[in-house]
Amino acid sequence: MNTLVGPENTWVLWGVMVVGVAACIWLEQNMRWAARTGGPVLALVGGMILSNSLLLPAGCGPYDVVDDYLAPVAIPLLLFRANLGRIFRGTGPMFLAFHVASVGTILGAFLAAFLFRGAFPRVAEVAGVMTGSYTGGGVNFVAIAKSYRLNAELTNPLLVADNSIMAGIFAVLFVLAGNRFMRRHYPHPHSQADDATDSQALAAQYWQRKDIALLDLAKAIGIAVGIVAVAVQLTDAIKTLTESKLLLAFFANSFVLITFCTVILTTLFPRAMERVHGAEELGAYLLYIFFFVIGLRADVWQVILNVPVLFGFCLVMACTNLVFTLSLGRLLRLNLEELLLSVNATLGGAPSAAAMAISLGWSKLVLPGILAGIWGYVIGTPLGIALAETLLRL
Repeated sequence: MNTLVGPENTWVLWGVMVVGVAACIWLEQNMRWAARTGGPVLALVGGMILSNSLLLPAGCGPYDVVDDYLAPVAIPLLLFRANLGRIFRGTGPMFLAFHVASVGTILGAFLAAFLFRGAFPRVAEVAGVMTGSYTGGGVNFVAIAKSYRLNAELTNPLLVADNSIMAGIFAVLFVLAGNRFMRRHYPHPHSQADDATDSQALAAQYWQRKDIALLDLAKAIGIAVGIVAVAVQLTDAIKTLTESKLLLAFFANSFVLITFCTVILTTLFPRAMERVHGAEELGAYLLYIFFFVIGLRADVWQVILNVPVLFGFCLVMACTNLVFTLSLGRLLRLNLEELLLSVNATLGGAPSAAAMAISLGWSKLVLPGILAGIWGYVIGTPLGIALAETLLRL
């Protein structure tokens, strides 16, 4: 099918992609409706509009470059703060609460896979993707979706459902944080009036502009590309050592190995890695480009057909996470704030956990929330792949 911009117009295609992503980021940071929608969804929808209106092709060389090179490099960039020592020391009681919420995600994935079996193709793989996403975040969504080569007609509506349900649950979490019934039945030391910090001052302190030098960018890109190169070589080497499908799915998965290699590096050399500024921003930017390309490859009508059932799938997972976390957390007498923040961290990752702690004035939980979210990035991909492989064998 002919399009206004042909697949051979490489520079025009790259120009549209990077300008489109810049527009999505600007909208997300300057428009309230866009902030509620989420940058990844804006990028995805923008890509779908451009390709389905026959302005851009649904497939071409630049899209393959994003898939094969940019998306893998984004993963280590987003894990530069995954120092295990700091995570274990700094999360405190939230470490237990976060794992309770992670178990809730896993139980929700099994329940959703059972309830929706046969409702859409590749249920096991979708459950794995959402386990990664609802344990860590977008970085895990990308890693697992690429590991199983899910097509755009499935990935696009899944991302829309993921973000929509996540936003709805976040609203519920804020309501529960101030609910009298919840405060009567759960300890809530961080919500006491004398402990709460002014949220506006806390936000200004946390979201300040970062200093990024040319050397920071060079280090970040160099380290990330080096990690991916090592992980790919390890993947090829492991494939020659075993024929076990289970071992190959887990240990010969380049995205799992990228995660492991990055975590080893950040744990062994924490100070050197923490001095590299801008890695997270670069990683997030590359993910936005990846989501834009997913949108470009999607058939809008197939996306619309798949959205309702995937909404239900994600809703079952998120609600199971919330109910299980609050129920077991009550038995373990964990604090309400840590339980709610853990649900937030599993569903949305480190940035959303920090945003919730800041907006509610829980100053002592900002850092634990960030560290718990980073830990979710570390374990999300292995957990998601393990769950998908388990379901494929049932």
